[in-house]
Amino acid sequence: MLDPFLRHVTKDSYGPVSFTEKTPIPVVVHRFHDTYSILGWGKMPDVISNRGRVSAGVFSLLNQRYLSQDSWKTFLRSPDALSFRKSGASIAQSGNVSSNLNEVADRLPIRSNYVGAVDEREFKALDSSAQLSAAKLFKQEVLNETKGDCPLIFPVVEYFAEEKVPTATVMGRTSWDYSIWRKQASPKILPFTFLCHFALTEDSISSLKTDAISIPKTASHHTLQPGVSWDFPVVEMVLSQDPQARRIGLSEALWITGMAPAALQDLMLSAAWIAAWARFQVKATTLNLESIDLRFALLADGSPVLVDGFTLDDMKLEKEGVRFQFEAAVAHYQKTSWYDAVIRARSQAVHQGWADWRRQCVEPVPVLDPSVRAKIEEEYRTLARCFLGNSRHVL
Repeated sequence: MLDPFLRHVTKDSYGPVSFTEKTPIPVVVHRFHDTYSILGWGKMPDVISNRGRVSAGVFSLLNQRYLSQDSWKTFLRSPDALSFRKSGASIAQSGNVSSNLNEVADRLPIRSNYVGAVDEREFKALDSSAQLSAAKLFKQEVLNETKGDCPLIFPVVEYFAEEKVPTATVMGRTSWDYSIWRKQASPKILPFTFLCHFALTEDSISSLKTDAISIPKTASHHTLQPGVSWDFPVVEMVLSQDPQARRIGLSEALWITGMAPAALQDLMLSAAWIAAWARFQVKATTLNLESIDLRFALLADGSPVLVDGFTLDDMKLEKEGVRFQFEAAVAHYQKTSWYDAVIRARSQAVHQGWADWRRQCVEPVPVLDPSVRAKIEEEYRTLARCFLGNSRHVL
């Protein structure tokens, strides 16, 4: 599993557990909760009420639709998919990109998640001695008895063993050694994610790495403007375990993984397709998807599996100029001395190594201002209404 410091704090992962009456494939069960993180710090001292419940509901909804062939057929026949194809075919690359796009579409959706059920109030009982009870989780009568309260139905990702990326010293400087990835046994999670943008801010434009991106028809690297949207996403590759979320180029991605260029291109086009599908789904909720972060694992035969594709932490959503990604919390913390101390600690860690870098920040984490927390909680209620409508998950 990922080191707890490197995981998203919106959920805890438990596993592996094999539910033999449903599938021989081991799974991971996620318990969503109300904690959050700023600057990758880890759990903050207070919580956002109902954050976990809304996140779980959205995750469940999108994953169930992702696995539906009918959902994909509807999207692939839509004007949105046609616009995506036209924009993607215009990318200046060698070979017939238009043909490759259609070939990749024929293999979608990529294998993804299984379904598990978790009652948060009884989760410790279900997790007694790390032995989750398959009968308790899956028996229909148990689900019927508690349907009005909990459990919510959570799609859960398959379990993939993953080692923490080790550090190495080169010429007196500490660096992260990703070459270990090739030696790991399959299935294994790729060390980088595909960050797919449909719109960019000034900050995200300035951080783009030119050899790692696909430029859509409507823009070029020199003419991208903040706030402008397009149909084929700009795709970046981000080292997910790097505390600085460093962007990498195509050559570095090939070197780290040993993948063939054609395989990397197929995976990048798959990520773009999945991002476009997610944008189509989000559009129906009256929200706009500005970007989504997609992560894959590779099986022993090299085929990809989508991992944790649709958590709220992985999507930048916007509605009438309001973005739902803790911007209010970030703005609040940026005014504190603790934020300055964190920036200094990160700067020191660049030279001294990332092990326990948070210990270099001597100031305690302040609590969130109540008015800011209330604003964020209202944003989550808005997301619940947009995504979940009048279902029993709505707050």
